[in-house]
Amino acid sequence: MKNHLMKAQSILVYAVEIVIVLLFVLYLGFMTQYYSLFYDGTLEMLEYYKKLQVFNKEAFSFAIQFVVLGLVLLACELHRNRPGLFSLAYVLIMTGFVSMNSVLLIRVIPKYKRGYLALDFSSMKDYVPSTFAFDVGLILHYILIGLLIIFTLVAISTFVQRLKEGHPIVRKLS
Repeated sequence: MKNHLMKAQSILVYAVEIVIVLLFVLYLGFMTQYYSLFYDGTLEMLEYYKKLQVFNKEAFSFAIQFVVLGLVLLACELHRNRPGLFSLAYVLIMTGFVSMNSVLLIRVIPKYKRGYLALDFSSMKDYVPSTFAFDVGLILHYILIGLLIIFTLVAISTFVQRLKEGHPIVRKLS
């Protein structure tokens, strides 16, 4: 069981990293799909585009923070070792911070999606409205929150195992 939990912890670390990178890439290129609203759209579309830019700036800022937190997670080497006290505390803080910010985005993405779908695209030739970026954003945030919760539970379990085996509460850095 001990090896299974460590293997699960390792997989979860990498899964969290992958989803974080996907969110970063999503928000990096998010506005690309909507540039036509700026160049070819009506005044109403331009106003919506400006609002969407504000959203994207905030979402991208969160994505950068998530990447930094993910890099620190890798530095904790939880993909190879059971957590010590500080690594476990970091996992708890990271899970809370990322989950709270993801929930903020999950709450506003549907509003922006509805605003986008409410626009009249008839004036734009050959433009096909797509909510792909909104939908992928929602899915990735839900996946990230779920992975972090599972990862936190596994990290707590491996930490408890560590203590039961008599290892020190603080892991020595190698």
